[in-house]
Amino acid sequence: MRNITVFAVLVIMVNCALRAQETPIKSYALSSCTSFGAFLGQAEEIVYPSPEYKAAMLSQLLWDIKPVFYYGLSLDFSRARPMEKWGFFAALSLKNGIPGKSGEMEDRDWMSLENDALTHYSVHDNVTNELFFFDASAGLSFPLNEMLLKTYVTMSYTRFSFSGKYGQGTYARPLLNGKYAPIDDNPDLKSFAEWEKVINYTQNWLTVVPGISLTSYFHPFYFEFSFAIGPQLFCTGMDEHLERNMVFKDYMRGGVFIEPGAHFSFIADKRLEFSLDLSWRYIGGARGETWTGSQIGTANLKQEGGAGARLSLFNLGLCVKIRLAEEEKEADLSR
Repeated sequence: MRNITVFAVLVIMVNCALRAQETPIKSYALSSCTSFGAFLGQAEEIVYPSPEYKAAMLSQLLWDIKPVFYYGLSLDFSRARPMEKWGFFAALSLKNGIPGKSGEMEDRDWMSLENDALTHYSVHDNVTNELFFFDASAGLSFPLNEMLLKTYVTMSYTRFSFSGKYGQGTYARPLLNGKYAPIDDNPDLKSFAEWEKVINYTQNWLTVVPGISLTSYFHPFYFEFSFAIGPQLFCTGMDEHLERNMVFKDYMRGGVFIEPGAHFSFIADKRLEFSLDLSWRYIGGARGETWTGSQIGTANLKQEGGAGARLSLFNLGLCVKIRLAEEEKEADLSR
């Protein structure tokens, strides 16, 4: 259903762009970019312990994104000749990941009341079921000698969905009074070779952050370097442990969003451009509450402990950009 929604939005964006071709807006140009690339990184799920535990974390789950390929479409509305005078710009971007195996999922627990030693560890194949990015930005551009300065604000929504499959677990033997034997002392070993799915996890991020970029033109090339930083607004997570038939729902706030990026372009002609995009997105420090239920799908949840989440993601993308509408005289982006 979400893939159908994404496709519908892409069709609407293209249709709007083609309509704009019929009615040029003086001094401004509308461009469309079709992209393909790969994400490489890791999503992290954290459960924080109550005071009686000794370790800094009660549970940590790491979900590999190594790699996930994606396709995307973006629209850009900006001055056709940005180096002539200051102007307004706006951009919309959609990226949709291609489902598939993307590394491993690791699950660690520190359950001992005696010390901070690891008590539970399991590793599984990780499958990325869904990876979706929506970014909307707007700002102002200012020519400065041979460079173009942009200041902007970006709203970003990100959604991931993973499944941990098969694998094996190593569990320390429980002792009395909340104590555990060392995890390498005759632990309990469990195989999940027959489990097509052991655990499901979904993560949603919403951020609104300011950014700045600097562009330098060496016609027919130009290079843009950007940096965005700001507070992370909201994050939700849902963790379904199929073996135990338990669900955990996390509601987190705060933290920081950081995204440096680089954009390298070759201007083939007045309407066609080829680009390489590099960026790193990090979101960390989000904390909140976790709610648990003893049956997946139940609405009867109770608040139990604290939750946290992090995301670290590199992006490498290739883009073909087509200028769909511009002022009547030929636009030279380098002037």
